[in-house]
Amino acid sequence: MMLEDLEPYIIENIIIPGDFNASIKEWGSESSDKRDTGKTVLTKENEISDDLYRYYSEQFKAQNADMSDAHENQIETEYLELINKLSILNEKIEKANFTKIKKHILKLKQKKSSGFDAVSNFIIIRIPPGYISCLVNCFNTWLNERRYPDMWKLTKVVTLNKLKAVIPRCDQTRSILLLATHSKLFERIMLERLRYWAESNRLGPAEKSGFRSGYLFQTRVLSIFQEVKNNMTANIPTPAVYVDYQKAYDKVWHKGLVVKRNRMTIPLGLLKLIISWLNDRRVYVKFGENKSKIFYTHICLPQGSSSSSYLFIAYHSDLVTCLGAFSSHIFADDLNVIISPPIYR
Repeated sequence: MMLEDLEPYIIENIIIPGDFNASIKEWGSESSDKRDTGKTVLTKENEISDDLYRYYSEQFKAQNADMSDAHENQIETEYLELINKLSILNEKIEKANFTKIKKHILKLKQKKSSGFDAVSNFIIIRIPPGYISCLVNCFNTWLNERRYPDMWKLTKVVTLNKLKAVIPRCDQTRSILLLATHSKLFERIMLERLRYWAESNRLGPAEKSGFRSGYLFQTRVLSIFQEVKNNMTANIPTPAVYVDYQKAYDKVWHKGLVVKRNRMTIPLGLLKLIISWLNDRRVYVKFGENKSKIFYTHICLPQGSSSSSYLFIAYHSDLVTCLGAFSSHIFADDLNVIISPPIYR
């Protein structure tokens, strides 16, 4: 392959060769490979790790609020008032027990990949009952304090090439966030309480599938198929709009999410725990044997977390009400709107 073949993939004079899930040897490229064309070819693991660090730290940096925007100004005001209110809160959260935690452990997939703590699902599934009893005590302490442990807010990120066939840029990689396994168990305890509140208040729209028990992808496909078929039978044209949010989880505004949950009258004890879970999260990128510097994520929901998926559902659960008479179907963060025009004027 000649360098001119790579020109479409060169941005800001930097290209990154190879599959991000492969080693230098698997790329078939020498680590000393340099081209004297004014373009920098990154082949060394530490160079690639540093470039990924620059890209992802920029993606997740804090966004300045536009106080001239009435909506953002209102969100900022409500958020500050809420934080002051929660600082003196003493509302209790339902405690965890041995049976529940054991159930969540048995549901873990036997994966050997791990987060920063090097403890995998494969290990956790084999822990003795005495260790589970210790987890019960720890979890209940944190639930009582409405606090998510800071030590579990550190996330390891590995990246994959989404394109496979071509050399990727940083924005063409898929980030895989590896959380500490213990944190996944605690999140599932938190998720149980979040799901109970949301479903008790019927906040999940019936048109929404994905990450919800009893609401499958097949349900959405069959619903769309049946609606289009009915319109075709009646000889009615059926325009459809498909929306795919780019980096949907990565763009979630924390303050907006918190204020929206508060407006939906979520229990304040649970909301305080969610805020603790969102705030001060840290990330580092691992590529090969190299680890990047640690940086903070000020926006986004951590992918790979069971709580993230459900919070995202609740975050835009009112989206279907904005579509008026049009039919809508949502799967995870993908939206389909079917427009059925009236037969008569």
